[in-house]
Amino acid sequence: LSELTVVENIVSGRKDIVTLFWENKLGIDVEDHYRIILFEGSESLNNGTPLKSHLTLLDGPYRPSDRFLRLHFSRCLAVSVCRGDVMEDYKEQEIENFMEELGVYDGEINTGDPRWSTPLGSHVHAYLIRQKMTD
Repeated sequence: LSELTVVENIVSGRKDIVTLFWENKLGIDVEDHYRIILFEGSESLNNGTPLKSHLTLLDGPYRPSDRFLRLHFSRCLAVSVCRGDVMEDYKEQEIENFMEELGVYDGEINTGDPRWSTPLGSHVHAYLIRQKMTD
């Protein structure tokens, strides 16, 4: 978690594009030369402004990590394919209990716990990354 919550992974830009990114409606396919994939939400783009086909990245110390972009893209795929939300698969209390058991609320997260590899663990992990980045 901490390796992904770094300055390099801050997403900035036009509000409409950043919103689509955080809603998992827009992702970057690292394996396809950083192609920008718009899963849904083209109607949310300001004045229908077209997007470039590929993300332009400059090499240097403030370049977003490929791992971060890959994880985000995987999440976009899951959301797009399933057209779902974690709340459709789990009850709120179930999520709260999971987070409490894994030390999220008391700041004692054990990243080695195998439950982080479960589907719910992946959802919670993605949520924590998003929260950390907005703080």
